[in-house]
Amino acid sequence: MRRAIPAGAAAAILVFMAFSGPASSGEELSLKEIIQKNLEASGGREKLGQFQNLSFKTGNTRSVISASGDIKLSTGKDPVVTEVILVKDGRVQRNSYNTIADIPDPQRTVYLNLARLYAGLFSLVKFEGELKLEGLTSFGPEKLYHLTLAKPGAVEAGFFLGPDDFRLKRLLFRGKTSDGDIYEVNTDFGPFEPVEGFNIPLTWFSSQVGTRGTLAEVTDVLMNQPLSEGLFTELDINVGATEAQPGQLKGNVLDFNSNRYGLSVHTNWRKNDVEKAGLRTGDKLSLLVGGMESEVVFYATAAEVPSQNELTQGARVMTLPWFGDTYVLQFISVDTAPIASKLKPLTPIEIRKK
Repeated sequence: MRRAIPAGAAAAILVFMAFSGPASSGEELSLKEIIQKNLEASGGREKLGQFQNLSFKTGNTRSVISASGDIKLSTGKDPVVTEVILVKDGRVQRNSYNTIADIPDPQRTVYLNLARLYAGLFSLVKFEGELKLEGLTSFGPEKLYHLTLAKPGAVEAGFFLGPDDFRLKRLLFRGKTSDGDIYEVNTDFGPFEPVEGFNIPLTWFSSQVGTRGTLAEVTDVLMNQPLSEGLFTELDINVGATEAQPGQLKGNVLDFNSNRYGLSVHTNWRKNDVEKAGLRTGDKLSLLVGGMESEVVFYATAAEVPSQNELTQGARVMTLPWFGDTYVLQFISVDTAPIASKLKPLTPIEIRKK
């Protein structure tokens, strides 16, 4: 199967200019006509009725979607699974490193709407009877049909369709967090391409107010595959086990990256493990992995790590990244070949305080 969410896709992504209000068109179409043309562009109502399930990867996340609107998103590098998000029966749950919780609004409503969009193969078939037409809206030179949910609930949803092909070009979610802050996510979809008789986008770019945007590139697309019976009920993850006692930690490798500048090893140790071990910034530790032993220095937070100039002189450190849930071992400007050769996902590792 060729690449799916894509290579060199950035140039194909539609990045729209600022909203400039409604525009008029020479041809006035009704809501019913617009939706019908949207379904035809997605393969037609009969073809959409043959859809049973869809599976694809974006980065390290595998998404599986049923025709009924159940979704399971599993994140990690096989066989590691660090997080699972399950959307089913109006409920959205997350298991992240064995901590299970319900996802609240506004993200909950966003996931529920995305579930329906994916279950309709990016058409509006699952939203029929719930939409209203706002007319044509201009984004710079682009004029797109703007449809909204008549009863938006916790989050407003805007669907923007091309006036020529009637495919989804932009998706907008807007609401407020429980703290009253603005929550807004815009997604611009790349060209739709045929996949096993259906037409779906293979790239999209999402940007959330207050954060950096992300490009999704779809790979490994599968349609109507046999699925295990409990797939949409299980929240199991696979991050190995941890063991903590004063001055000692045992765990597993989740991921690693080796290049000419050094080696990064992502572990499954979290803050509570480090607290049980009683580690403090500046502690010298013995790292044991695959029969190899190496000294590393512990830093409780990334803010306490020495300056880059000092690190590039040669360093072996363990710290919690600025954006991360588990501790990382970093070897900078030192020989890492002996250790790197011992690593693979879920390799046992251990540290002991000197």
